[in-house]
Amino acid sequence: MDRLYLTIAAVFFCGGFIHAITSLRSGVYKKSIWNSLAMFLGVIFQSMFLAERGKVHGRCPVTDLIEILIFISWAMVIIYLLFGSSYRISLMGVFTSPLVFLICLIAVIVPFDKEAAVIAATNKKVEPWTELHIAISLLSYGAFGMASVSGAMFLMQERQVRQGKLETLFYHLPPMQNLAKAVFRLMLFGVVLLAVGIFSAEQIPPSGTKHAIWPLYVIWALYALICCLNIFRGVLAIRLSLFAVLAFIFSLISLLIIS
Repeated sequence: MDRLYLTIAAVFFCGGFIHAITSLRSGVYKKSIWNSLAMFLGVIFQSMFLAERGKVHGRCPVTDLIEILIFISWAMVIIYLLFGSSYRISLMGVFTSPLVFLICLIAVIVPFDKEAAVIAATNKKVEPWTELHIAISLLSYGAFGMASVSGAMFLMQERQVRQGKLETLFYHLPPMQNLAKAVFRLMLFGVVLLAVGIFSAEQIPPSGTKHAIWPLYVIWALYALICCLNIFRGVLAIRLSLFAVLAFIFSLISLLIIS
């Protein structure tokens, strides 16, 4: 059943993306409820998938890299739905949905041993601090992910302005000033969340299965540094956007170490 939920979520994300791209290519794109509705229904079925996996594991469903990526993509869509309209960045869903769709598709294809997961869950004690650490840390990754999407949109718009080639997409992107604000505030939000995640990790009782968290310190330091520089000295929006994109790629690579 969990794979069915994820398959349906992937269909909604793909459908919303295709609808938006078709409208953009026609040159008459208008803000439509259909893309937002597709994102909303997609995250509903993602939530059902995570709930189903949670029942199987008896804990927060982030026991492997695929589940971690699903959780991050779920957090990205939640943040988009909650804060996208605040910055007039509704078109962000067009940039977010293909990434989320790809993650869902990979998760559907990769095999999952449910019996082994049930056995592992019965033999493993659930530690509240561990659950809090994982959930909050991955939510911060969702914020960083949306910051990178905003950054990519800014870089695309800046490139078109610099080259003097304003395509159809340009006229439907949010104002560059709004995107720059979104990049910074999403990164700052992620820094606060990750700080809570690191703090909760330090409260976990010692055990023989404790995973490495030093990459989280590195990621937090990188984002915190750029946020401080932007607050006290100011960072060019193009550099801030480029950092958001590159830092998120580095953050995803770090999951190979953490997981």
